[in-house]
Amino acid sequence: MVTFHSGSGGRKDGWSPVVLFFAANVMFGAGLFAHAFLYNFYLDELQHSESVFGIAAAALTAGGLTALLPAGLVVDRLGTTVTFIGAVALASAGLLAGALVIEPWPIYGAAFVAGAGTTTWRVAMGPIIMRLATPGMRSRAFSWNVALLLGSGALWTAGSGAFPQWLEDSFGFEHLNAIRSALVFGAAWTALSAVPFLLAARGRLHPDGGSPRRQSRRSVAALFPGLRIPGSLLALVALVALWMSAGGLVIPFFNIYFQRLHGLAIDRIGLIFALVQAVTAPALWGLVAVSAAELAILLFLIQGLVPPATNPLIDQILLESAVPEQHGAISSWRNGATELSGLIGAGAGGLLLEFGSFPLLFGVAGVVALLGALTLGSAVNREGRRRPPQSPTPSSMRTAV
Repeated sequence: MVTFHSGSGGRKDGWSPVVLFFAANVMFGAGLFAHAFLYNFYLDELQHSESVFGIAAAALTAGGLTALLPAGLVVDRLGTTVTFIGAVALASAGLLAGALVIEPWPIYGAAFVAGAGTTTWRVAMGPIIMRLATPGMRSRAFSWNVALLLGSGALWTAGSGAFPQWLEDSFGFEHLNAIRSALVFGAAWTALSAVPFLLAARGRLHPDGGSPRRQSRRSVAALFPGLRIPGSLLALVALVALWMSAGGLVIPFFNIYFQRLHGLAIDRIGLIFALVQAVTAPALWGLVAVSAAELAILLFLIQGLVPPATNPLIDQILLESAVPEQHGAISSWRNGATELSGLIGAGAGGLLLEFGSFPLLFGVAGVVALLGALTLGSAVNREGRRRPPQSPTPSSMRTAV
């Protein structure tokens, strides 16, 4: 197993490389949040039909699904550094191209590449935290990572909503070029996320530099660790997909909901999206500090908090239930649940919206959310009781990035 020492230059509590990785994630998310919020408006300015909107979103998801198993294999065979840098290259290139191309097929191709990079980043994220954080730090590290992504996402979303209007008012940009500039700016931040990540990993690789189980590659199961995942974990991942389908039904349509039904401008919608994320993030941080159960319950019930609060727990349970050599594979399956739920949810949500209404869409999503919460909660509880307690490891010796 490749290891690294905390070294004399880092903080004694071992948080320095973790914080640098958090910074990398915040920067990586800039392009993703800008794209998620602005891209429908960008395509609308190009006068594309709603079918192009849907195919572009599907291409983004298809790119993610295609990258799932290869990303997990790269994590387990070549390490998370190679995986993260590859994710940066793919995501920033796809996001940049998506902001520049205007015809449908190049739009779909750029979305596919961006989706592959985004999913590769998500696959690498859990294993990186497992390697950078000691067992006692992991719960906090997973939760803080989600909270920081939400909090920074609020800023990126608000900024991407306001930035085009600022360019129009201050410099006379045309609306299309203003939106395009905001997308390019976000892609540039995603590309720059490689810098803090490399600082987090720098000097911490063991001199032997090998990857785990490099010698065992003869069988198909050895080459693809995802084929050797225990059935109980795969069942848990399937329930994650069901649970997340509720969000997949409605999330892709909230921007046009506020624009078409309420007539709000893009910058105003951006502030609404940002407010939801900003409120969620402090509530999640507050759960770490509060001692009174009543206050903790109140924070937990704040709108949007449940998935951000439980996703880190699910990730930690899944990864700690697998051997380190399968972390990449487990993360692939876990993110496959995310992508699949988004694909199915968005498709079904579009049909419900086309032939029904927003109340019908929200009502169905609520039923799916309740069913998913009950089944997933029961399964996670059983898995948590089944796992043996983890023995502590010295804080100065951890698995390498």
